[in-house]
Amino acid sequence: MVWSKFKWKCIFFTYIILFNVFTKSLPLINSPSSLKSNIDSENIETNFATKSAEESLENYSGNKYVTDDGDVTVNANRSDLFKNVRPGQTVRSYELEITINGDSFNGRALLEVNLTPDTREDSIVLHVEDLNINSVRAGIMGGSNMQDVDFGVDDGELEISPGTASTHMVLIEYSGQLSNNGRGLYLGGSDQNTYLAMNLHPTYARRVFPCMDEPTEASIISFSFEGLEYNHLTSNAMLEENSQTHFRPLVGPPHLWGMIAHNFGTVNLPTSNVVLYARPGISNQESQASVAINFFFNNLNEWTQKPYFEVIENQDGRMNIMVLPDVSTDWNSLSTVGIWEPYVLMEPVHAVKQRAIALTKIAEAMSRQWFGYVIYPQNWRYEWVVAGFTTYSAYEMMRMFQADFATDINLLDVNTLFVTEVIQESLLRDAYINSNPLEPADDLFDEDAIRDHVNGLVKIKSAAIMRMIRLVLGDDETDFIQIAARALLNMRSLETINTLKFIDGINSELVDSTVGDFDEYLDPWITSNGYPLLRVETTFSGVLLHQTPFAFTNRESPSRLLPITYTTSIEKNFDNIHPQFMLDINHNLNVFLDEEDWILFNIQGQGYYRVTYDTVLWERIIEALEDPDRREEIHPLNRATLVDDALNLARAGQLGYDIAFSVVLSMEHETEYAVWKAFVRNMNFLKKRLEAFVFDDDDLDPDIYLRMVRRTIPTFEREIGFYPDTSINEPSMTSLTRGLVMDHACRAGYRPCIAAAVDWFYDPNNNEVVNPNIPHEIRPAVYCTMVREGGEDAIEALLNRLEIEPTHYERVVILESLACSDDPDFINGYLMQTIVSNSPYSVEERVKIFAAVAESSYTNADLARDFMRLRVNEIRNMYGVEKLEQLIYVLAENMADGDLTREFEIWVQSSFNNLEDSQMTAERALAYVQENQNWGDKYTDDVYEWIDENHAPTLVLSLVALCVSVMAAIFNN
Repeated sequence: MVWSKFKWKCIFFTYIILFNVFTKSLPLINSPSSLKSNIDSENIETNFATKSAEESLENYSGNKYVTDDGDVTVNANRSDLFKNVRPGQTVRSYELEITINGDSFNGRALLEVNLTPDTREDSIVLHVEDLNINSVRAGIMGGSNMQDVDFGVDDGELEISPGTASTHMVLIEYSGQLSNNGRGLYLGGSDQNTYLAMNLHPTYARRVFPCMDEPTEASIISFSFEGLEYNHLTSNAMLEENSQTHFRPLVGPPHLWGMIAHNFGTVNLPTSNVVLYARPGISNQESQASVAINFFFNNLNEWTQKPYFEVIENQDGRMNIMVLPDVSTDWNSLSTVGIWEPYVLMEPVHAVKQRAIALTKIAEAMSRQWFGYVIYPQNWRYEWVVAGFTTYSAYEMMRMFQADFATDINLLDVNTLFVTEVIQESLLRDAYINSNPLEPADDLFDEDAIRDHVNGLVKIKSAAIMRMIRLVLGDDETDFIQIAARALLNMRSLETINTLKFIDGINSELVDSTVGDFDEYLDPWITSNGYPLLRVETTFSGVLLHQTPFAFTNRESPSRLLPITYTTSIEKNFDNIHPQFMLDINHNLNVFLDEEDWILFNIQGQGYYRVTYDTVLWERIIEALEDPDRREEIHPLNRATLVDDALNLARAGQLGYDIAFSVVLSMEHETEYAVWKAFVRNMNFLKKRLEAFVFDDDDLDPDIYLRMVRRTIPTFEREIGFYPDTSINEPSMTSLTRGLVMDHACRAGYRPCIAAAVDWFYDPNNNEVVNPNIPHEIRPAVYCTMVREGGEDAIEALLNRLEIEPTHYERVVILESLACSDDPDFINGYLMQTIVSNSPYSVEERVKIFAAVAESSYTNADLARDFMRLRVNEIRNMYGVEKLEQLIYVLAENMADGDLTREFEIWVQSSFNNLEDSQMTAERALAYVQENQNWGDKYTDDVYEWIDENHAPTLVLSLVALCVSVMAAIFNN
């Protein structure tokens, strides 16, 4: 068998040569007691264990909650009377008992409902999505005489007719099913190790108990959970004294509650009263996360000046961080933080990409304890404020954690990660025809609209705008975003916030401002979608600046005050990222340039806008980029911005592809991560569409895109290469760059990359198994390549490796790589495994598999589209509605030609598509597909012809690169 593997490898290399010339634990819960005895309809107890609802609410002074000893402990917003589900109605308290019965649950909800005088004769209305209502009883005020009352359920709303009164006590008995996709009340884990969890953010409380389920509703809520058989039970609040199941009441809206009942073990105590839990069997994978958690926790306390343990009376005394094996979702509940396992646990030697993702996810999850719980949006239209604070503060924590990046090669360049992963990604998505503004014009109440907004662009764009605001308003020592965060956290603790409150927070310390009225400055950035384009032209009197809107399709957009930063080839100052002045519409800059001088705007890409130059300036910039020495004088983030802007300007028809590709081809001298990230993100769009364009057309070159890779990769291949030296400790950002570029090059069919992947794949000591010593950063490229090149043998080897893979992150790498197969039978069977009732894959793994299939090739994108068309109900049930909608957008991005576009359009517009309440998402995605197809109709021919006609001879370079790869392979053997 060893000889056969060696012979196969020799044949493969011969082929290349011939054809490539061009918490603290709680007591064991065995027999849980009831929250209270069976309720007698004639004499119902209405008190909480600690304090009755009426008594508690009597202690409000204005909007402050006052304890018996006079301490103010809670701010609760009582002024927002309009609720979408029923105007004029508030629920002052919920007392909830939930009993688990296998895969279902029974519930008993006792509510105190207040009605305004002008609506006291109208019915009570509550959300009850997917709940079966068994009985409803009601009484007036706190009276003990409760009677059966009429009720009805229609379209997820429970309507109760209790008679005329201003205050009702309502007792509802109901039942529901545990979900399996990470939302609401759900059963998670695996057959070997399950857990029960409750995550109600943003609109899942209505799937667990009858409620208003509005973010403005600050009610007193207590929970009791019965029928549990787990060792630990954690939630927002402390347990009642002498109780193992009943949590003390807290004030807040329903969506902020969470609970996890589990048998996980404590794997670390990162800092005082912060507990890290993970499933049994995990060892030696928590050290990186524990160090980060310790740092983030202590610095978030300092950065916010809101001590975590003083958030609210009766909160759980710990921050319980649960490493969840199956679900990735946001948790906004106090003291209960769930993070997907690949985002936390890693081996001592691991992929730098995993560390970058994990640090971000951990920091964001911890930040939500403040931004999301302590302050939350008045309505979901104001989610941008909370989301912005979350991502912004998370990256600030990372900056501090990796502060010695310049001298310690093991650390990450967080500024580069923020520009590439937040600002540039947001600019790309915000250019689409129907991107959402940060703040919609109207309040959001419908679930589909809330999901679309909360889970969309707002997650990153809000932080990008906040970063720009910081640079506009403050200096290196003054952070007005931090100032606003501290003001809101301490002045509106446990209250709602909106844009006006954010403005107040900024103005609390803002004296003089270059933007004038901050309210007027902020408005167009958040209420309109899209962003500006700064046009730069040379004139006889200097440089003329002009602002116009930017989008892939022309649309109206208001002008904004742009923070202008710039430098020239004479000064070359790339350190001053604070604006030199603010641009309204036009400005004439008195800068005079000689014939070879260049000028660059938007230093380090910190501003939320794009820049284009006149032909003369583009030519000068390109000349500088093409000279290796002069190129190095330009900051890597500005080189990345030039690539990012040029390709997006060409995509929008505002720059010729001749100029854009000239910028791109200068990357033959490039090794920096930021620039390659901009290249891969934007060239992937062209790669997919060029591959679709040449598909099944013998008259076209199937390697047309490969030509671009051949011309841009020489310096990377020479200085970084596909064979990392495992005997040295190379910089983390270099490893990150290699993983990114190698994955792209191998997928594009670059033979030296493929040769390296083939050489890395099998264990030199056992040619039947995967090499366990493949450097972590290049495993995605190696695995994916071998699934395509090695066929069934490689797939079998990877499946065997999957069984023994020690970390969940590396398991996901294998699962995504299997999606690279070009065998349609395998791909269809693989997708089917994600929806069967006994699926071997967790919720998030199913999502990763589908997305990887859709992104892997033109033919696989078509298979994924057809699979979703036929199986949308099963996908919704097994993945969850939010994941379904996420994947609809993934699918839309990969409809790369007219045929796929038409098929997608037919499905979305069909009356029998089974999309249900995801129809709005599908129609928005269809607009993206059609916009991309409009680009294809207009530009694909031109792009193909330009590459075809401007293909410089690469014979020598190809032969040299190939010989190097072959010699390295022989040497490594």
